[in-house]
Amino acid sequence: MKRTLAGVAATTLAVGGMLVATAAPASAHTPRTSATCDTLTVNLQAYADGRDGRTNTVTVKVDDETVVEESFGTWYHNDKIDIAGSSRWTVEVDAWDGRDGTEYDWSDGGSTEPCATPETTDVQVGIYLYPKLDKNKPAAWENSGEQQLLGTTPLTLPEDELTNDEHWYTELPQTDALDDIDLCTGWGIQQDLVRGGADDYTMPETITYPDGSSMDGHLVDWQHQELSDFGIELPSAEDCATPTEPEVPEPQVVVPQAPAAVEVCGADASDVILPADSEDVTYLSTEQGVLAVPGEGRTFGDDLAGYTRTEGGDVVFPIAELVPSAEDCALIPGDIGAVCVGDTPHLEYGVALPEGIEVDDDTPLTITFLHPDGGENFVAEDQPLEGSLLWPGASDTAPKQWPGWEQQDDGAYVETDGNYAWTRDGVQVLFEVNPQYSTVVDYPPASSECANPIGVGGADVEVVADDAAVPPAEAAPAEELPQTGATVGVIAGIAALLLVAGGVLFWLRRRIQH
Repeated sequence: MKRTLAGVAATTLAVGGMLVATAAPASAHTPRTSATCDTLTVNLQAYADGRDGRTNTVTVKVDDETVVEESFGTWYHNDKIDIAGSSRWTVEVDAWDGRDGTEYDWSDGGSTEPCATPETTDVQVGIYLYPKLDKNKPAAWENSGEQQLLGTTPLTLPEDELTNDEHWYTELPQTDALDDIDLCTGWGIQQDLVRGGADDYTMPETITYPDGSSMDGHLVDWQHQELSDFGIELPSAEDCATPTEPEVPEPQVVVPQAPAAVEVCGADASDVILPADSEDVTYLSTEQGVLAVPGEGRTFGDDLAGYTRTEGGDVVFPIAELVPSAEDCALIPGDIGAVCVGDTPHLEYGVALPEGIEVDDDTPLTITFLHPDGGENFVAEDQPLEGSLLWPGASDTAPKQWPGWEQQDDGAYVETDGNYAWTRDGVQVLFEVNPQYSTVVDYPPASSECANPIGVGGADVEVVADDAAVPPAEAAPAEELPQTGATVGVIAGIAALLLVAGGVLFWLRRRIQH
């Protein structure tokens, strides 16, 4: 008995000493790169700071041309490296520390795809000159006499730039048009941006208030300006002195009629039925909504019946309040979740189309598992609106598969970063019928009954498939984690416990001897 206790104590102390002696910190060098169609980002963290004239360097080449060559200390970050129009990029990191000064050297590279070309449309900008009805009031639609077209400019623009106010005339195309007019009477400029090129639509030569023109539904944007905005020098009040003008009666205050909202998904401004015109108010359809124009001798007061007054003085009922919103027309989610069918994970789902939307077939749905880091998504097309889909990376036939696991030649399963492992920890799943009607659902992890191969940390209750090999319980990890200071602390703690245990054994031996 005494010999046994002594042997255990000696072994305990020896093992504890070996653990303490062999515990050593490891490097945490962390290089990362990411690229879009036009920008490369390089992020280097946890490197050793320079010492004795030695330092770390990073070199970036785009199509074999060096664009970055810099030294750095413990970290480096650059998210503005231009790779637009290139075909190949490389990143090389020369870390000064480690074995032979090369242990932590690192390189990466990739190719770039051209950025997508934005969708464009043909438009025209037309500029009109008109006499003001009241020269003492600002230029505005309701203060315009007959408008005369001075010129047009065809443009091709992305859809999101149609109303950014960057395409208007800044100079008059025909300054000689002012030669035969009396500037003392007051004149204004109207500019209209319309959809369609010169071959698709001809802008009217004249426009008359209050009849107006919605440009046959082509009107997208407009603005009114003073002649002085174009650098035209106007005559002074003394130069324009005239006899006192007769009093103009106060205009009658009228209230525009609100248009009826359209309740069908997919409707736009062309589907809105305009209120009937009257002597008090006329109505025009635009992409921004319904434009209300007071008749001659009329004006709008504070009660606009849901219309809003723009900075230019126009009164518009916003289109967003007249047609269903994208949220209202989104797919209607039913029960969506991860379920186990036997020992295999599935996505069970059900979605419904919003009211007013019809499809031509029984499998209009596209289901997309969205990669959280911008990698390649998993896409399943031509699915029914309700059903069950085998989870990405899973197989319900031999050989059985689970996401984040792969089977070896000997039948054992090991964890892997591949095989759609990224779908395991809460993945977003996108359901689409078309771009206008979609919904994004935050998807939970697969339930434990079918999360992993049996025997390697899966369900509490085993479900064994008849045609699948059961892998060993001790599956090898896909990648050895680097040692850190935390690992050294754990080893030192275990060694300390073993030393204490050895001391207890020596104490017991002395008790037995006495």
